[in-house]
Amino acid sequence: MAFAVQSIDHVEVFVRDIASAVRWYGETLGLREMARWDPEPVMIGAGTTMLALFQGKGPEVAGKPGARPGSPESDAQPAIRWYRVAWLTDWGGLEEAQRHLQGLGISFRGPVDHGSTWSIYFQDPDGNLLEITAPVRE
Repeated sequence: MAFAVQSIDHVEVFVRDIASAVRWYGETLGLREMARWDPEPVMIGAGTTMLALFQGKGPEVAGKPGARPGSPESDAQPAIRWYRVAWLTDWGGLEEAQRHLQGLGISFRGPVDHGSTWSIYFQDPDGNLLEITAPVRE
């Protein structure tokens, strides 16, 4: 049998303040702390998907090829950024997410029709891009 992945375990995210990010993601997306190393990362998530929150130090600079920024084998500093993480919900969840974000004063774009899904787009306080997506209603 050939090797195949099962799912995303976690996405590493560099933030300015880990404690603030834990609070924001808890309030905004309902993510809860699932594990913690000393001093980082702090793993937060829903279901089997997690974000690994690391302390960012500013814009990334060149490092050794293949080395994770911020690791001992790299001389690069981790950037406070990734491209986007999309969170799956159902149609009712997408509608509730819009009301929830509006209530929190978080601006978003959408909903955007992608044919088979609808999505809304917004940012966390560090400017990291987020998406909430749902399949088209049957």
